[in-house]
Amino acid sequence: MKANTNTMSTVSYNTEPSVHTSGDVNASHVNYTGEAATGRAESHLSVAARERGLNIKELAALMGIGPSHLSQVARGKKTLTPYMSAKIEAVLGWVPPQGVVHRQGGVLHGGESTYLRERAREQGMTLRQVADRAGLTYGYVVQVSRGHRNLSPAAQARMESVLEAPVKIEAAQCPATDPNALWERMDAHGWSQNETARRAGISIGMLSQVMNGKPTPSGDLLRRLHGVLFAPSAAELVAPVELKVIAWKKGGRNGVVIKGAGGPRNGGKPGDGTIRVGGRVPWGAEVQFAYTTGYDSHGRVSVNHVVDGRGCSALLKRCEPAGI
Repeated sequence: MKANTNTMSTVSYNTEPSVHTSGDVNASHVNYTGEAATGRAESHLSVAARERGLNIKELAALMGIGPSHLSQVARGKKTLTPYMSAKIEAVLGWVPPQGVVHRQGGVLHGGESTYLRERAREQGMTLRQVADRAGLTYGYVVQVSRGHRNLSPAAQARMESVLEAPVKIEAAQCPATDPNALWERMDAHGWSQNETARRAGISIGMLSQVMNGKPTPSGDLLRRLHGVLFAPSAAELVAPVELKVIAWKKGGRNGVVIKGAGGPRNGGKPGDGTIRVGGRVPWGAEVQFAYTTGYDSHGRVSVNHVVDGRGCSALLKRCEPAGI
């Protein structure tokens, strides 16, 4: 039996909470803390509506009133009558206070990267590609990522679908490239730097700089490198695959999923079914280990650790939280 081990890494970003409040401090349903910040303000009501996937215009339509009137009430420019309070509560379940709060993420300072940009990089995309796939304008996405525009519920849903993660309007530390991951994958394929650069369609000079951690690689460059390096090598290809095993954890929970091992629902027939210990894998769970088993070209049983399949984060160093 042989084992082929590949490093599996997860990138996490050091984020600085920058959501602030400048309105009624009794807004207990919305989590806004911190010092005052600059940026375009919005009402407590619009924030509460967003939590329900609504904008002010959609909320007003459900209430049967005009959006302009509702907006003025939310900002304290018109009186919040008992009649209006009842209508708001009927839709939202509570009545947010009048006044304004600063937007979701504040405004980023010069030189800071953003969570949106770094999440896009991890997915092998630029912000322009995120905008194109989400059906939004590039300028709008950039302004949102910098905290200069409010993110509508519809736009947030589109961006979360593209990025495959919750959208955060926060400053984020830009993780450096992990040269060990590059070397390990080149060794797995038996390629030189020249061959790797040729297959990725980049210059050898650019690859050398990336491996030395000098430039911050774009999402497009990471995608090219990930595409060629993290494809299974000949030694990692096994057929037929008999078992696929993944272990996961999230918070205090953990579990294992085994596919192709039979199971109680099909009488335990080998090669069929799925066995789960700990229930279904929850969204956002961290993979502990994963592998497949099968036979190599000589008929020997082969255990192959799965190459990291979580995108270009496999090429980036893990960021440790501040203070560690």
